[in-house]
Amino acid sequence: MRPFQTLTSLPFRTVNNFASHTPSPKKVLFLTYRFPYPLSGGDRLKSYHLLRHLSEISEVDLISLDEWGTATHENLSHIKKFASTVTVVPFNKTSAAKRAALSLFTKTPVEYAWYNSPQMQEVVDIALRHKRYDLIVCFFTRTAVYVKDVTDTPKILVAEDSRLLADERAIKQFSFSAEYAVRRIDAAKLLNFEPEMMHHFDVTTFVAAPDEHRALASDPSLKTAILTNGVDTEAYSLYEGSKENTILFAGHLGIYHNKLMAERILTRIFPMIRKLSPKTKLQIVGQNPDEALKLLISKTPGAELHENVPDMKPYYQKATVFIHPQEIGAGIQNKLLESMALGTPVITTAIGAAGIEGVIDRMHVLVSETDEDFVNSAISLLADTEECRRIARNARKLIEQRYTWERIFDNFDKIISGVSPNFFIMPKRVVQSVS
Repeated sequence: MRPFQTLTSLPFRTVNNFASHTPSPKKVLFLTYRFPYPLSGGDRLKSYHLLRHLSEISEVDLISLDEWGTATHENLSHIKKFASTVTVVPFNKTSAAKRAALSLFTKTPVEYAWYNSPQMQEVVDIALRHKRYDLIVCFFTRTAVYVKDVTDTPKILVAEDSRLLADERAIKQFSFSAEYAVRRIDAAKLLNFEPEMMHHFDVTTFVAAPDEHRALASDPSLKTAILTNGVDTEAYSLYEGSKENTILFAGHLGIYHNKLMAERILTRIFPMIRKLSPKTKLQIVGQNPDEALKLLISKTPGAELHENVPDMKPYYQKATVFIHPQEIGAGIQNKLLESMALGTPVITTAIGAAGIEGVIDRMHVLVSETDEDFVNSAISLLADTEECRRIARNARKLIEQRYTWERIFDNFDKIISGVSPNFFIMPKRVVQSVS
């Protein structure tokens, strides 16, 4: 029986891409909670590049929930050029909402109940019955539940951030609301749930030191490592051309902490900047803004919305300043790395900068906290081209030193060798080039 043959009667899509004439490489099962293409959002970007890298050194079976319906024919065709098999599991938000509601009466955090799809579990179980894997990689702790009881295969959990840290930060900022209540309940549950789930893996990787430190504070016996994010430094080359009198904020505007930042900029920070610099414009760029945010942007003098753009680079390149007043969240912000790589000075908070190893205030970014701090920092950069260039060049140098994908892959290979010493014995696999 061929792998996944039993799925033909179920509403899942599996695409095979085997090359029978090539040497038998190591076999990897890779799980994601969102389809890893197109490359919008830091989670997709990281999972995509790790998947692509693994496909060059092994035979990778991808099983992915499709929460946002992005596994279109075109996107699926792109991934199947290098993954050995691709199985997409539809995501039913009605069922997810029911699971989340029921979880309020259990020890399972709401966030994890939301993604705990029985269909996904069935697909993973079938894959494990029909193939002997040399390595299992779970991207985000949301997928850890599907293989937590597997004990005969090395397992890496690419947790990225500590959800406990994210929720602890959130409840300090939120007012009393449904969102606040859920975050507070989840934070209490995660004290035990998060380390318990991580104990099922040979190693858990985090994107930044604050997240690793929070996990180890909960349980010092956890085996952890840092696996940060990368930037394609060729695609995101340093831009030193002409700039516009523009402040930029970008991100997935359907994500709560990004929406909060956009609202803070629009209602508190940018109006003060506009008073001091009347010709300065604000560009809000990102996916899926809701109607309330669209209305707020339309009513803010000097503000523009650029929704669901195909390429962010021109906006980074033309903006004088990237502003990022992060108050909640955890991990690392890819948009900051991209802005730094392209040469647009970043103004962010201590939380925003904390995930970037090696970053120094006033050398690579400007760290601000209050609205007045952000205004003063923005006005100073808008008026000083040479200072902008100095910070931009320093930031670019830091990216080249620490945040290229090649460095990330080298680190990932060391982590793999630590849990599976014989993983790299087989020769590398030849894959089709992907445009």
